[in-house]
Formats: sequence, structure tokens, C-alpha cells
Amino acid sequence: MSLLKIPFIIAPAIGIHISFSSFSPPPSLEEKVEPPRFELVILRFEGLWGNDIKKICTWAASSIEVANILVTHIDPSQIPEGIYGARALQFLRALHPTPISPAFLAGSLAVTIGGVLRFYCMSTLGKYWSWPLSVRREHRLVTSGPYSLVRHPSYTGFLFQYIGLLAMYGEQGAWLRQSGILQVPLVNVLVIILLFGLTLCAWMCITRPLVEDKMLQRALGKDWENWARRVRYRLLPGVY
Repeated sequence: MSLLKIPFIIAPAIGIHISFSSFSPPPSLEEKVEPPRFELVILRFEGLWGNDIKKICTWAASSIEVANILVTHIDPSQIPEGIYGARALQFLRALHPTPISPAFLAGSLAVTIGGVLRFYCMSTLGKYWSWPLSVRREHRLVTSGPYSLVRHPSYTGFLFQYIGLLAMYGEQGAWLRQSGILQVPLVNVLVIILLFGLTLCAWMCITRPLVEDKMLQRALGKDWENWARRVRYRLLPGVY
């Protein structure tokens, strides 16, 4: 199995790690805005299946696939019996690595690009970035960088990642489906829960822009209206 696949596994993992991280202080109670009811239900689930767990699962899956590739380059005759970690190597050898497919490559690039876009949005917003809906004290409308193209580019970035993950791990020949890892107890359950959590996040990325637009329009008035006239689309230029 070619080692060339490893960077295309690690880069998306970094992208997902960025997406579920926050680099600015959280808003105070006074700055938070009450979310709509449907989002409260999603946030309750997300509270149980938090961002740290998503990152841990992403890195665990990526690390196992990388190790599965690396172990195919180890001569079994060079591994003394009974050494520490021999069982782990046997487990990894029992898995079946898969080659780079067009769907995997496209998905990996989509997840990576989505992560770069999310990081760009976080850097551009600076202290105004937050997970909860909020209007900061002395809030200023940011209209530069990606916010000069669409009004909610960070959500666009995550939707790229969501579609990319489905392409990487959902196709018939994907490593997740062909390696045999799904035969390990509880892995199926973890995959289903993670997929459900990511789907909820994708749904929020589609529904939240309208909520945020109304929130910012109430808070910033003319500034928001002038920006909305210049930047007409919420997620994809010419589409939505």
C-alpha cells in the first residue's frame, strides 16, 4: 500500500480538528442570544456528543488507518514473538488497507479546503467568533476576506467537510467499509453516533444563516442592510 495516501488522511483530520475548535474567548451570558427551539434540541445532543469527542474519534480513525498502511511495510519475520505491541500489530495486519480512489481524493481535498476556509473565517472574525449565537459588546460587522463573498462562509466550509467525509468513508470501496474495522465491537455504534452528530451540525449550517441574519439585522441595523445589499448570498455565490 502506497505511503502517498497518508498525507491525504492526516490533512482532513487537521481540518476537522480546526472546525471543532475555538480560538476566541466564549461570549458572556449577556452577549448570548437565545437560539430557536429546533436548535436547542440539537445543542442538547451536541452537549452529550461534544466537539472534543468528535476530534478524538476523527484522530483515532485517521491514526488507525495510517498505522494500517505503515504496518504493511513491516516484514512479519522481523517482529519477535511476544514483544509488547505484537497483538496490536496483528490486529492492524488483519485490516485491509485500500488504495487512493477518485472519491477518496476528492473527499480529502474537500475536507481540507473546508478546514482552511473555517480557519480563515475564525482569523478574520477574531474576537467576534463564537459557537453560541451571540452579539458581542461593541460588536462590529466584519465584511472583509471571505465575508466579502458570502455572509456565512464558515458554514460553507463545514458543509464542504461534511460532503467530503461522506465521499471519503461512505463509498463502496472506502477503507471504513473494506478494512474490516466495522467488525470490531462498538465501532458500528460509534460511527453511527458520529455520523448523526455531523449531520446535525450540517443541518445547523443550512438553517443558522437565516437566524443569524435576523439577529445581526436587529443588532446592527443599517450596517447589516448595506452589507446584505452588497453580499447577497448566504452560503454559495449565485445559489443561496
